[in-house]
Amino acid sequence: MRISFVRCASALRSVLTMSFAIAGLLVTPLAASSQGLDHKAFEELFGEPVTTSATGKPQRASDVPVAMNIITAEQIRRSGAHDLAEVLARFTSLDVMQYGATDFNVTARGYAAPNTPRMLVLVNGRQVYRDDYGRVSWSNIPVQLSEIRQIEVVRGPNSALFGYNAGAGVINIITFDPAHERVSSLTTRIGNGQYREVSGAVTVPVGEYSGLRLSAGLRRERAWQGGYSSYETVFNSDQDPRRSQASADGRFQIRDGIRLSLDASYSRSVSGELQLPGIVVPWDLKSWSIRSGLTMDSASGLWEVSLYHNALDAALAGVPTNTQGVTVVQLSNTAKLGTAHILRPMLEFRRNDIAGSDGTGGDGSLLSVPNTRTSYNVLAAGMMWNWAIRPNLESTAALRYDQLSSQAEGYDAVAGISSADAAYERNWKTWSWNAGLVWKATEIDIFRLGAARGVVLPSDYDLSAYSPVPLLGLTVFGNPLLKPTTVDNYDLEYRRRVALIDGQASITGFFQNNRGINTSLGAFPSLVSQDDRPRLMPYGIGTSHAYGAEVSLTGKLQSSWDWGAEYRFTMVETDRNPSYADFSGASPKHLLSARGGWGIGRLRIDLYGRYATEMRGYRIRERGILPVEVGDYASLSGRVGLRVSEAVTAAMEANSILNERQRQSIGIDAERRVYFSLRAAF
Repeated sequence: MRISFVRCASALRSVLTMSFAIAGLLVTPLAASSQGLDHKAFEELFGEPVTTSATGKPQRASDVPVAMNIITAEQIRRSGAHDLAEVLARFTSLDVMQYGATDFNVTARGYAAPNTPRMLVLVNGRQVYRDDYGRVSWSNIPVQLSEIRQIEVVRGPNSALFGYNAGAGVINIITFDPAHERVSSLTTRIGNGQYREVSGAVTVPVGEYSGLRLSAGLRRERAWQGGYSSYETVFNSDQDPRRSQASADGRFQIRDGIRLSLDASYSRSVSGELQLPGIVVPWDLKSWSIRSGLTMDSASGLWEVSLYHNALDAALAGVPTNTQGVTVVQLSNTAKLGTAHILRPMLEFRRNDIAGSDGTGGDGSLLSVPNTRTSYNVLAAGMMWNWAIRPNLESTAALRYDQLSSQAEGYDAVAGISSADAAYERNWKTWSWNAGLVWKATEIDIFRLGAARGVVLPSDYDLSAYSPVPLLGLTVFGNPLLKPTTVDNYDLEYRRRVALIDGQASITGFFQNNRGINTSLGAFPSLVSQDDRPRLMPYGIGTSHAYGAEVSLTGKLQSSWDWGAEYRFTMVETDRNPSYADFSGASPKHLLSARGGWGIGRLRIDLYGRYATEMRGYRIRERGILPVEVGDYASLSGRVGLRVSEAVTAAMEANSILNERQRQSIGIDAERRVYFSLRAAF
């Protein structure tokens, strides 16, 4: 199942044809000039990071109507991290679980079981979340850290603003705009554990307000060594991870007020990933994407059209399992009515196709359904309304309606399965909404009240799997009767600028209710199966709710010191329906991330600490699927950087400094790793 040139060329032709057709239909006389959002100019104006993700208009991070943190490019560079999820662990209180050298799971406000399908991850608004197994493969995201302008972290459900599967939150990775920022760099890094990396990006101007950025990265290292079961070594789950990535991003001003964007990417990652019900499996993932976008500033508002296609070829233990293709068309118009109102209507169409293995691995191939195909179509319509009620009071409301239809073919011919093609002919109609109120009580005090409903779809594998696994003595079945999970969330935030510490403090309280949550592959096997093996089939576990608080504190001391801390308390309670997912104990109740930095002249030192209380889950062992408990732990990471010249920086970086090996999750024991890096900016 190779990513073929024909598939790529066909998708490229379709994307370009439709983009220029839409452009011809929508071009109107223009009332204003638009060269795209210049983040740097707005940051200098507002004195803090700026985003357009929540309302479509440039907003300071402190003014957005959702619970959002923004991690800047400078923070990413100083973090010493070489994975996206590591950056999130050092600057947020998100549930960042690291199960192996490159295997991460990220969610917010609890429910951090492996492969939890609750966090929507985007790159410049393009989905990189995988619908096949409901996952985000962090090592497969084709972005180099050096080309990221900021990472926007939204906590809480935001389906009305961002789309499906934003049940726990949204992580939107924003790269530098090559039309405005000529960012070019090259990074090399070596370390113990046989770590080798080279990555970089180069930006080329191609005219006024136009530019092209090319980026690529290669990386290899040794897998973490301790904690594999005999099943996992048989699967070669302890293989050494490696990845290769390349991408291109172009932004072009066609004429005053019209802007065209084109981007494409390719990524391959080979690594072990921990999945429910607690087994590390060896994935080989090849993905590519292509996207075209058009932005037009007209008398009727700011029109935005986006068309993209994502493709995935997945192989498990050397056996092809599935191919996936997702095509998305999005249309929106951000219009200002008078001085107080901004409206943004939107339309979206999504087509998702997943094809099972062609039989190369035989009927016993892992996690594949030979010669089958499942697909779904989603048609969505929504509206966002931002109202400046008073100079110090602003509300934002969003409503979205999704109609989904699914179908399948090939299951009538699969021996041993009771679900026929007709069982997958489903129709869902769902509503999601967001509401936020921001009140600037004083020049230094801000209150935000938020409420939202999000929708999380069952993964394709949860719905349609059929996989005998003789090695584990069971058969995995999908459950086409599963329903989407709805997440209702309510939170109240207070934020204050504190002159005494030259920083700010915030506290957020939240309550969340989840209905229709399902076990995914964490179901307890039943003893009835058509092939005389126990049956593992996902099922609904009813209602679950979570409540807690998030506290943030940042400050500076003189001109050379800065520090910050993020604390999260979460209590998750579920109905008494057992599963290996064990959502009530999958996340630590208390989580603290703290950081401190000092710099003078050419020298910069940064330290990052993380403390988590106990958590639990399940792992597959020789004696069966057994409970695993992880006690309280503290970890420390850091970076010492020296600017050798105006263009070159050398750095020593380290992870898990306190222990050579440490249990930090239900996965493989974390190892101390030390790196030396050289970064040249030009």
